[in-house]
Amino acid sequence: MFAELGIRAGERIALVGAGGKTCLARRLIEEARARGWTAVFTTTTRILPPEGLRLVVGMEALHENTLRESGALCVTACWLPEWDDTAAGRQQKLGGFSREQVDRLADFLKPDLLVVEADGSRHLPLKAPAAHEPQIPPSTTLVLVLAGLSSLGRPLDARTVHRPERVAALTGTLLGTRIDPALIAGVLGHPEGGRKGVPPGARAVAVLTQADVRRRPAGREVARRLLGRRAFPRVLLTDLDDPALPVEVWPRLSTGGKVHAVVLAAGGSERMGQNKLLLPLAGKPLVAHAVDAALGSQADRVWVVLGARAPEVRAALADRPVRFLHNPSWPEGLSSSIRRALDGPPGHGAAVLFLAGDMPFVPPDHLDRLIGRYCASGAPAVWSRTEGIRGIPALFDARLFPALRALRGDVGGRALLG
Repeated sequence: MFAELGIRAGERIALVGAGGKTCLARRLIEEARARGWTAVFTTTTRILPPEGLRLVVGMEALHENTLRESGALCVTACWLPEWDDTAAGRQQKLGGFSREQVDRLADFLKPDLLVVEADGSRHLPLKAPAAHEPQIPPSTTLVLVLAGLSSLGRPLDARTVHRPERVAALTGTLLGTRIDPALIAGVLGHPEGGRKGVPPGARAVAVLTQADVRRRPAGREVARRLLGRRAFPRVLLTDLDDPALPVEVWPRLSTGGKVHAVVLAAGGSERMGQNKLLLPLAGKPLVAHAVDAALGSQADRVWVVLGARAPEVRAALADRPVRFLHNPSWPEGLSSSIRRALDGPPGHGAAVLFLAGDMPFVPPDHLDRLIGRYCASGAPAVWSRTEGIRGIPALFDARLFPALRALRGDVGGRALLG
């Protein structure tokens, strides 16, 4: 994860939040050791003894060669009278140093990497800091703010969240509310939540853990929300239990340009006599299903082209991190919405992935397969097909933008797929 986090020799990292701080610390130290670096793990709170590291209790037990002899150390202040039941059995906890003591420890040992666990979460996937938290050392250069995606879909209560009352207060929600991407982004991005206590000059990165294949689409929505409110310059999605699953970085570090997802939602639904995009389905407007699929995909940006009843459609999507384009020529047909998208920022990217606003059952992984096929093949167009019929969602490379702009009437990109 060093490349994704931009870690340099001499980095002093503080881990805060919930959802795997100790596991992430172990991953970082393992990578440091693989590079031949020296590494120190310590805490300003309470931790269990970590596996695979030489443990030193008390700074008085250290000498100048201790770190050089071991390569990696866990250094804590004392043993505590507290015990914790874990999968490995009943274990005694270790007490941490003050913030200033950690800085003195780092100055004395001069490790290539210092990792500090700077608050507690009682092994729960989500938290908000108390008044005395976090305890981040002043010399910290990088703060990693964690949240576990296993909290998604569960109620906001003490069984899932550490200090649920504080989370509710910061996000303006009620206890018992179902946790969704907006709530996670709300607590992580709040100045008194995940952003609390970051020292001046330190970089801050949000790390969404437990981001397995099933939870990754929702994690992408959390990332888009955090980036949209400029709470963090970078967000990582990772599954610490599955090292084979690649770490995903947002904003996307694509080398071939951006892939924009465009949801076409300008039509007037004249045959129905009402705008079908606003009809409810499974608790949300029809158009929201297509938009949420795009938000859960690997597309770099998500846009919605509006036309008929634009204010109502925009209002139905107001809480989602999307950008809007208005098509005043929507009565001319589908091609006018395609041209409107290409006349805007999507037309300056590497490719555009078009979705229909009235297709609610397209999952994010289908869109990812289209993007993946495009990136792997370099084909000018990648489309969906069912029962021998080609259509959208379909992705078009910039090479086809001139042909798409030449379309007229109520036709879309299917006219080019033959």
